[in-house]
Amino acid sequence: MVAASEGQWTIARVKTGVPGLDTVLAGGLTRGGSLLIVGGPGTGKTVLAEQMAFHWGGQGHRVLWLVTLGEPNEKFLTHLAEMRFFDRRQVGDTIQLINLSRFLRQGAEAMLGVIRETLRSNHYDFAVIDGFQSLRCFLAAAPEVRLFLSELSSEMALMGISLIITSDSDPRRYWEGPEFAMADAIIALNRTLVDGHEQRDLQVLKVRGRSHIGGHHSFEIDSNGITVHPRIETVLPTGETLGRGDRQPFGVPGLDTMLDGGPLEGSTTLLMGSLGTGKSLLADYFLAEGVRRDQRGLLISFFETEARLLERSSAFHLPLDEARERGLLHLRMHDYPLCNPDACAEDIRRCVEELGVRRLVIDGIEPLEQSLIPQGRVTEYLAALVGYLRLRGVTTVVTFELRELVGDSISFPSPIVGQVAGNLILLRYAEVENRVRRFLTIVKTRYSRHSDGTAEIIFAEGVLRVVPHTEAGEAELAGAAAGTPFAARTAGHYQT
Repeated sequence: MVAASEGQWTIARVKTGVPGLDTVLAGGLTRGGSLLIVGGPGTGKTVLAEQMAFHWGGQGHRVLWLVTLGEPNEKFLTHLAEMRFFDRRQVGDTIQLINLSRFLRQGAEAMLGVIRETLRSNHYDFAVIDGFQSLRCFLAAAPEVRLFLSELSSEMALMGISLIITSDSDPRRYWEGPEFAMADAIIALNRTLVDGHEQRDLQVLKVRGRSHIGGHHSFEIDSNGITVHPRIETVLPTGETLGRGDRQPFGVPGLDTMLDGGPLEGSTTLLMGSLGTGKSLLADYFLAEGVRRDQRGLLISFFETEARLLERSSAFHLPLDEARERGLLHLRMHDYPLCNPDACAEDIRRCVEELGVRRLVIDGIEPLEQSLIPQGRVTEYLAALVGYLRLRGVTTVVTFELRELVGDSISFPSPIVGQVAGNLILLRYAEVENRVRRFLTIVKTRYSRHSDGTAEIIFAEGVLRVVPHTEAGEAELAGAAAGTPFAARTAGHYQT
């Protein structure tokens, strides 16, 4: 509702109570305004309206829910009972259900009369028309629809009542629905299948009189209702780093020596290598060294279970299980097929800001990149995430798996995270004297010195060692790696 304050008109906003949605709406809905929620069947329009209604009802606001031909009251309540936000005590108290079905054939004036009479009988703060497409087909033509909505929304605005309308409509054909022009705000819901997995996204098409966060934002529906995940590049804070530039070693002496003491605080290091070269184990050492320094760590994994991860670290005598019990290490296992990049970033931000995480490992960045490629926002997402972690002084290690195990050349799709990571380390196999050995090369470090030599990775007796080779051994290693001109191949992509 628009109100006067010290001679100026201001807009009062009301929170929807839907996680993430108020952020996209830049504070919530306009009180006294009209909101149109559109999308195809099954996209979540009714759930979104119900969730808002019970949020407002729980705050003591009165909500009038106008049912059309969608479903009878009893069926409506039965479906609602599955949702955690449903509170049976509100129905008949703060939330009133009125079925308009029997008035539809009588036309617009009859329906307006019933609504006016109901609104005058009690004080309401919100009104919901669920399934406007059913009501619209009983109105004569587009002019009558416009007149109906104009009168209804104007009268409600004068009474300070916010109107929410759901409708099965295609926002791409907005000219076919008069309600699009009459609404003060429009939210479009969409559901698509990508590689056999369902993905949902939400877009705020307009909010009259003020700005909002545009574009598509993913959302999920479960027993808690709808959770919106705003695109992180639109919400993550930016600015100068809070870190002091201290070194944050891996706890592997040979590698830390090559890195001039370890990665810089707040930097991101990408570990690239084939299966079994030791990427994840090096990341475990990085977390374990943080534990030794009393720094909280966070591990994000898309492929491992907690049990397998802790079993691996235990085999190398790394105290990650003990650290988890002490609250120094937090594990987050995300489901690869259902990977939601923005939900993952929210999880990281929450742990950083609420738990004080100082070291982060993302073990297997591929699912995030693959989920973002169809949206065309991989670089923006990763740059925003890396920039935020740098701002917060969180030192990060990311792993990426290459396809080839052993060969004369390396062919792989360049990981886009390599464009924003400050440090890049390559782990690879090479055949030396009829034996396959593991080698490590530091390709780049940003704002820091590093060794440009080659080191061997050795697993022995439950210990991982990185052994930089002396000049005496360089000839042998140079011959082993001669067919792998990685630095030359990537010089144009990864600049220091």
